[in-house]
Amino acid sequence: MSTQFVVADRDQNDRIGMKWVIETMDDQHFVRNFTTTYDETVVMLAQNEADIVIIELDMIATEDHEGLASAIARFQGTIIAVASMANFEAGKCAVEIGAKALLRKPVQADDLKRAVSTVTKRNSHRIQTSSQLPSLSKRERVLQQIYGKEIQSELEFSMLMFRTRNRETVSLIEYVLQLSALQPFTHTITCTEDSVFVIIDQQSTKTYNLPNECLNAWPYYDHNPLVVSYFVSTGKNTYHQGYLSCQHVNLQTYFSGEGKVLFANQLKSDQRFDFPFLTIEDHRLLLSFIQHRDEFSFIEWCKAWLYTYEEEGRSLLFTKKRTAVCIEFLYYELDSSITKDGETGVQLATKVQEIGHVDHAEQILSILTESFQMIVQLQANEKTTISVEIVKSALHYMKSQYNNPLLTLKDVADYVDRNPSYLGQLFVQHEQGTFRQVLRDFRLDAAKKKLTMTRQSVKQLAYDVGYRDPNYFSRQFKDKTGLSPRAYRDEHKEPRS
Repeated sequence: MSTQFVVADRDQNDRIGMKWVIETMDDQHFVRNFTTTYDETVVMLAQNEADIVIIELDMIATEDHEGLASAIARFQGTIIAVASMANFEAGKCAVEIGAKALLRKPVQADDLKRAVSTVTKRNSHRIQTSSQLPSLSKRERVLQQIYGKEIQSELEFSMLMFRTRNRETVSLIEYVLQLSALQPFTHTITCTEDSVFVIIDQQSTKTYNLPNECLNAWPYYDHNPLVVSYFVSTGKNTYHQGYLSCQHVNLQTYFSGEGKVLFANQLKSDQRFDFPFLTIEDHRLLLSFIQHRDEFSFIEWCKAWLYTYEEEGRSLLFTKKRTAVCIEFLYYELDSSITKDGETGVQLATKVQEIGHVDHAEQILSILTESFQMIVQLQANEKTTISVEIVKSALHYMKSQYNNPLLTLKDVADYVDRNPSYLGQLFVQHEQGTFRQVLRDFRLDAAKKKLTMTRQSVKQLAYDVGYRDPNYFSRQFKDKTGLSPRAYRDEHKEPRS
């Protein structure tokens, strides 16, 4: 059975690109129509003739949502939202229209495929209809109560506060919307600038397992751990008090490992989470030190917390554990092109073992300094040893994917398992051109072959080699060859036998 799509987007190139991705995913996927205005989109939703509609949020942001809300109420399909800015307002708008996924512009092919795959699997048992989503006024009223800006009586409720290490709410909103664990409960979803809140209109024991169920479904714990704070009111608290309790436990914990659940009711004001983990700010500083080989700043940073812990009376065991965590973080966060099982790895392991035998801060500082120097030297010796192979692998992938109009540097970087910025530098270093220039050359070389070997129109040929705008293709082709595509075909066409 085919899945019918409609793409509501003002940008022609984006419409063509999304159509290409959707229809190449599955031969049962078909983009039946495009809409380019708010009014066309409202009419299309009201007609209820599509299974999935992809809506550009910027197109509806400035319009009166009354007509849209009425059309959505009649629409039985699924909505995927697309926003040019992945920010708080975009997230609110996505929740408002009942979107099951929120993508950022420019839309990446893999992100679109992932979203389409997810919603098509869930369409047989729709998680949440538009009638179940809180109205804008209700969400804003709840948000005012959370911030304490509106008088609120004491209630019975359960509160879940979701926050990730990178403090981004867009992917969190999409995640919370799809949580099947929340569906049996009457709940309201709202968000602040760095957190998403779910207010459940009951505090019974039925909600006690929810935090762990919500945490276990989070798919990005490797690089962006999630913390779920849980507060239960028995009728003697307000939303604002629950919010303050959740905020308090969040500020006392480290975002590490596979995430965690914090029970806000159980934390007293004088309790301290005494874990030797690194905060996100610690991560940022350490990566900056190693990137810039800034030994002086690294030592000063180490001194600051080493001597502070001594003054606070923190246990030496805690300080030793934090030292080991710092060394291990620096070592394993090196670029993955660097071999980590050689002599330096053995030496660092020895340094970590030495930590167990020291008894004061100066010895620990010496171990940290020596370890930092070893890691910097390892980085200098090995960072470029396999860069040529990385570029070869990237070029091979680009050669097979150049006709994808949505191909980006990030797609190629993900394929070779490298940071996009780092891969971009390698292209300039080894190919004497940027990623865009290399991709352009692949596409234009393919176009030259097609011009001499086929009778395709220039417009269709442009689409086939990955361009979304035939006019832009013609300009680039002439800039590169000195001839228009038609002139090139006339000059190089093979004689008929």
